[in-house]
Amino acid sequence: MESNQLDLDFAKAWDNNQGSFSSQVAKNIINFSQVQDHPIKTALDICCGTSNFLRVLNDNGIECSGTEIDQSMIDYSSQKYPNMKYYLSKDIYELPVKGKFNLITCNHDMINYMENFDEWKMLFKNVEKHLDKNGIFVFDFYTKNKLKNWSETSFTSSNWLDCLMTVKSGIYDKTVLTYTYYINYQDYMIKTKNIVVECYYENKDIMEALNKAGFRNVMFVDENFNPVENAETMDRIHVIAMRK
Repeated sequence: MESNQLDLDFAKAWDNNQGSFSSQVAKNIINFSQVQDHPIKTALDICCGTSNFLRVLNDNGIECSGTEIDQSMIDYSSQKYPNMKYYLSKDIYELPVKGKFNLITCNHDMINYMENFDEWKMLFKNVEKHLDKNGIFVFDFYTKNKLKNWSETSFTSSNWLDCLMTVKSGIYDKTVLTYTYYINYQDYMIKTKNIVVECYYENKDIMEALNKAGFRNVMFVDENFNPVENAETMDRIHVIAMRK
């Protein structure tokens, strides 16, 4: 089913409101692969959004694909980057793709959106199946330290989109984020709301699940891809894992 114009305009507004997080992660991955002498020719990004991350990889000669649970994001990205392949999935952990990849990623704490740790485990297993031998899996997650103590109200504004975000933590092992968007739609403003639940788990359980799924050399690193000395004090952890 194709997206309506409002959905596409929201995707456009969202795209124009993104910062440098995704592009910087892509640059870090490219640098890591060069330092490790581990060339990347194919990449799959899980929950790719408007493909800001994939764009950087594609500009560096990497054949890119992405999965999304939001049809409007796929329709918008397909128009903007027609040389990339996109796949609609019912759930984040599902990978409705064929073949294997040198690199699979899941950025911007999207993995925290899965409210059951069994879904994290299924994602790890599905990623392992679609990685080439010695393939790399990179993702990031908000830690227990971040989500358990996160309470915030913030407002951001741009020509395309205004966003009011409120965060309430401490609800069992979940944190509720409420986004109220004001979209500059043609000659008037449209208000819409999105509620997101993010869940946290123990760092040791995530490491154990990755090892059981078939990954080796699992590393917890910071935003600059430097090794983390004390993961328990971090708010966001990036993970680099190699397929056995």
